[in-house]
Amino acid sequence: MAAKYAQIVVDVPVRRVDKCYDYLIPDRLEARVEPGSRVLVPFGARDVEGFVVSRSAQPAVDNVREIIDCVSDAPGVPRELLQVAEWMADTYVCLLIEALRAMVPSGTRVESSVVVRLVGSEDDARRAKIAGAARRVFDYLAECGGSAARDEIAAALEVAAVSRHVATLTRAGLVEVDTEWERPKVRARRVRAFRVAPSAGDPGAIAEQLAGSSPAQAAIMRVFASALPRGACGNLDGAADDVGAIPRVELLQRAGCSASALDALVRAGLLRPTEVVARRSPMEGLSVGRAPAPELTGDQERAVERVAARIDSGGGVVVLHGVTSSGKTEVYLRAFEHALARGRRGILLVPDIALTPQMVDRVVSRFGPERVAVLHSALGAGERLDEWERARRGRVDIVVGARSAVFAPVPSLGLIVVDEEHDGSYKQDESPRYHARDVAVFRAERAGATVVLGSATPSLETYSRVESGEYEVIELPTRIDDRPMPDVAVVDMRSELKAGNRTIFSRLLRARIEQTLDHGQQAILFMNRRGFSTFVLCRECGHVMTCPHCDVSLTLHGSQSRRSELVCHYCNHSERAPDVCPSCGGTHIRYFGAGTERIEDEVRKSFPDARVARMDVDTTRRKGAHRAILSAFRAGRTDILVGTQMIAKGLDFPNVTLVGVVSADTALNLPDFRAAERTYQLISQVAGRSGRGDAPGTVVVQTYSPEHYSILAAASHDYRAFYEAEIASRREAGYPPARQMARILLRGIDESVTARHAGVIAGACRELACVSDGTVEVLGPAPAPIPRIAGKYRWHLLLLSGDPQALRAAAKAGCAARESGRGAGGAGGITVSLDIEPSAVL
Repeated sequence: MAAKYAQIVVDVPVRRVDKCYDYLIPDRLEARVEPGSRVLVPFGARDVEGFVVSRSAQPAVDNVREIIDCVSDAPGVPRELLQVAEWMADTYVCLLIEALRAMVPSGTRVESSVVVRLVGSEDDARRAKIAGAARRVFDYLAECGGSAARDEIAAALEVAAVSRHVATLTRAGLVEVDTEWERPKVRARRVRAFRVAPSAGDPGAIAEQLAGSSPAQAAIMRVFASALPRGACGNLDGAADDVGAIPRVELLQRAGCSASALDALVRAGLLRPTEVVARRSPMEGLSVGRAPAPELTGDQERAVERVAARIDSGGGVVVLHGVTSSGKTEVYLRAFEHALARGRRGILLVPDIALTPQMVDRVVSRFGPERVAVLHSALGAGERLDEWERARRGRVDIVVGARSAVFAPVPSLGLIVVDEEHDGSYKQDESPRYHARDVAVFRAERAGATVVLGSATPSLETYSRVESGEYEVIELPTRIDDRPMPDVAVVDMRSELKAGNRTIFSRLLRARIEQTLDHGQQAILFMNRRGFSTFVLCRECGHVMTCPHCDVSLTLHGSQSRRSELVCHYCNHSERAPDVCPSCGGTHIRYFGAGTERIEDEVRKSFPDARVARMDVDTTRRKGAHRAILSAFRAGRTDILVGTQMIAKGLDFPNVTLVGVVSADTALNLPDFRAAERTYQLISQVAGRSGRGDAPGTVVVQTYSPEHYSILAAASHDYRAFYEAEIASRREAGYPPARQMARILLRGIDESVTARHAGVIAGACRELACVSDGTVEVLGPAPAPIPRIAGKYRWHLLLLSGDPQALRAAAKAGCAARESGRGAGGAGGITVSLDIEPSAVL
């Protein structure tokens, strides 16, 4: 029996409607509707977009409605990713439509609007019976020429419940309602192009014939004669009918002639106009030569052999645990070569956009730009769509990108590499709150592919799976060419204060910077906090300048002399730095703490001849800024690079011989159970930027907690010592990875209402058998460590369990109780978010 029905998830992000609905496939759409397709369907009183999940011969219900149309301008979800979306919805307790949306490029959503139109004659007697708000709607439509969008009516008249008044007019037969659809804002860009007419013959021979009579026309035909088989060059990425076509602008540029010569060739029947899809390339202007593969060390060679064996044997998870500068990237590249040789493709994930340019350069230099695609959020929407389509069509072999590149539609997937797998950037902080590392493992498992999780400081979740035998581990214990690990000196800043040093640089760090500059080498100064000063205080009354919308202090940006502004790093509120205290009117305003701006300022004052650059969120907002800053540093045009965690991982600069960790305590003192792990990882990673070339490296770590095990382990390059200490602490507290965690976070304008709803959720959870018997532990509710952000109070509760299914059942039950308003007096403007395995609990 033919599968005449489709099961469709509609794009209505509401929990109660997040399920599959049956629709009849009309005969005209039979060949176009398949799993993953995007379609338009009627849903209630409106038309909405949806994703086809499956097809069937019979519907599950009677009175099935018909699919309106297929969305031809927007890419669907590849069939193999539908299973990933369903797994995400179950694992992260998110909406299926949210998971499906994550699979396709942003900006491709089909937008709709409800349009209201007047019907009937002007002297219709029914009009006289309409009064009140409905009459105002009717009159507004008449003034607008008879039709207007429903949202426009609501905004113009400031009428509440405009849908109800429109319904009144509809029942009276005075208006009709329709849905109008707009094409996606982002879609393939087609440009005018030309190809040699089939009857014209060889373009090279034509060029010779025209050389004497029309040099310009001959030049155009020579361009076609020298063109690649697919057309002109790499910016063309069309379908099969684009073969041999060259965009008009490019053709004229390459031929060096005017449009009149081109028109003449068309009139003569030698060229034929057409259209092609033009690629918006994120690698435009990238000049990277092909680089030969270096000779492998013994450890690298053994690592490549073991990864290759995994690829050949049907996949699995391999943890590549290598110290910094041990050559993990080269192992990745050789693994990709092995996969490609067997007809498989791959994805290479990096945790930070700042790392993408360097990794793209490495991959492109080995495989060539035509075989590599790039996907990350800093690209333009058109660039992302075009790179996504190249991957889907199998026109590239490797996709390089940040977190969302794990969804790249790569056919014949054989290898996924997650570089710096420990990094928190792989966890999405809004729904769907997925972890790219875990998605990669699931996706590879379904595809029979291999996952390589690379890190010098593996996450506790990953290494605990190594300990249990679930993952295979490959060690790279030494640096390339047996270079020594950098010498790490830990400076107790309490002793510096006692010695009379009140500056942000210890005496040792200042001396090492001077030595580094004298030797013509480079230094990195790490401070994981941006801005100039971290808080501003009145010394007369003790008042601290705080954000009016958040329970946090404001950060000074710009030096005090430039009278810059105070900024909230949570809601982006900004205000002028005060001359007098707003509380007492005092004038003794002081600035405390340090961020990257102050570090940069101090370096420029202390070392005026040094060339200094800063890399943080504020200096990298402009497109291409990451590459520009790093390129200047690599080329030696910068002596000292100051930055946040952007510079702490994955970067390779052979002339860097000094790394200064200005404050190792920034992450350590946060009220988060992962604080010690993040501190160890950040210090180890940034220390690993030193001594990667011929000259040995040194690291200076400044801290007020020199005895803490995370700092001692990082200083001695001893991952095992850190892991043993931290895993014991986690097991004692029952925190991940000892048990899984779910966090339910509530936000609301009224603190008491927010707290009451949090209590309802906690009560609903504690009523469950899995909680009462101890399978699931509920902690809270309590105010979040940051109690208010952007004007909303925040309460949370934590659920812990060794049983993943019981944990999710308890979390779902709690959220369902809140949605029903049970015992809390309705929703009350409260928003609730559920995060399975949160990366932070601030």
